Amino acid sequence: MHIQFVENIKQKVGDYVFKRNLKQNNRIREVHNLHTAQSIGILYNATDIDDMMLVSQFVNELYKTKKDVKALGFVNKNELSHHHIPLLQFDFFFLKDLNWYYKPQNYITKNFLEKDYDILINFCGSDCVPVKYLAGSSKAKFKVGKFEKDLSIYDMMIDLKKDTLSALITEVKHYLKLINKRNDS
Repeated sequence: MHIQFVENIKQKVGDYVFKRNLKQNNRIREVHNLHTAQSIGILYNATDIDDMMLVSQFVNELYKTKKDVKALGFVNKNELSHHHIPLLQFDFFFLKDLNWYYKPQNYITKNFLEKDYDILINFCGSDCVPVKYLAGSSKAKFKVGKFEKDLSIYDMMIDLKKDTLSALITEVKHYLKLINKRNDS
């Protein structure tokens, strides 16, 4: 009972700080698609190896098109496993990198937030609080994420019939190829 009370307080404080920071995020909004974007940031839950592999395939597809791609995965554990090796396009953060109300606080997340991506794609829902912080704090010009009521941090939200990571990746690819097509050069 006491633990749940403390967790509720942490969630409320975190939510308050998140909403305050969201109001202070003065970013330049600009619609991009997979053709016009030069840089793409991707946020995802890297705890499960199968999810990591799906995101890795997507990142590699983008990388082959000469995009500047960076994927930042949250590992909901106390330490990283041998699967979580930082590579050129991949970085990770985990529980020890969060403050007491779940806000990410390390140089990896700071570097990710300092980059002015053309597109930011968040493959997590708002229940993944550390990733929600990063998505909300990003200065990316065009933010894409899963549709959720009462969450207004994205410029484009994907509403899924089948709520799986694979379905979300497929829909994101589909819509980011279609959007704003007539303005491409």
